[in-house]
Amino acid sequence: MNDETAARDRIRAAVVPTRADRPTQRRGRAVCAGVLAVIACFALPATSAIAACEPADAALAGAYAGIEAKAAPSLQLNQDGSFRMRGVPMPGMDVAGCWQRSEQTVVLVERAPDSENGLRRKLPPPLTEADLNEVRGDGIGTLQQAVDAGLLPPGAWWAHRQRRGGETVRVKVYDPRYGLAVGDAKAMLRLSDGRVVEQSAAQGADGQFEFEALPADAAVKAIGVRFPEQPDTSRWLTVDDPTKLLYLIEFDAQATGAAEGGVMTLTVQADRSLISDFPDATHFKRAP
Repeated sequence: MNDETAARDRIRAAVVPTRADRPTQRRGRAVCAGVLAVIACFALPATSAIAACEPADAALAGAYAGIEAKAAPSLQLNQDGSFRMRGVPMPGMDVAGCWQRSEQTVVLVERAPDSENGLRRKLPPPLTEADLNEVRGDGIGTLQQAVDAGLLPPGAWWAHRQRRGGETVRVKVYDPRYGLAVGDAKAMLRLSDGRVVEQSAAQGADGQFEFEALPADAAVKAIGVRFPEQPDTSRWLTVDDPTKLLYLIEFDAQATGAAEGGVMTLTVQADRSLISDFPDATHFKRAP
């Protein structure tokens, strides 16, 4: 096994969640896959994914507490049109997105927060001397040695390590919420000289892209992805730090058309509290 093959295998094992660690992956569109589907959802066209929120009704903006329901979530409606719901009945997940009022109805549309064109860079914490001390031993005196020996995760090392001439740049594109497969997506690098380099996924490695033949002085300025559900749309994420050996890119399955989003409708009451229409009539009361 050569060094490149060994490195590829280590990416699969240690960089990001694997198929065994994530929900079952599947091709095609996930209908009503959003977290709001736990409470209420219906299928939306892929074009309904919202890239940015519009300012919403200031009179309803504020914090709300769920009442009269077991483990009721809390809701924050912001005047800029964004919302966040915490305590939804799915471990480790909050819901975020955009909201708007239409007469006596408030509509929440889920979307991934803090994304750029449906993409978001994930940067794991860098390895430290404390990590090294956990595995230090015969022949292991540096972080590089610990990573090479498989004692520390290479992803956390490569994502912070600056590329040197001749080294391969790797991009991992994955859906952190539903575990949807990337499939026949293409990844692209925009270099400092304006050139765009495109690559298909490594054989047998969903969402893993390797750029081997880059010029020694190549500097990555943006990372692009073209998803099979929207083959005519190239989505770009700006990179403003020195070129790294590995970029972990999360994608918003709703924004990219891989999943149709969750929607929840609330009815505004006379006291400005909110009640979800279906199925469990969660009552959100305005916090003092």
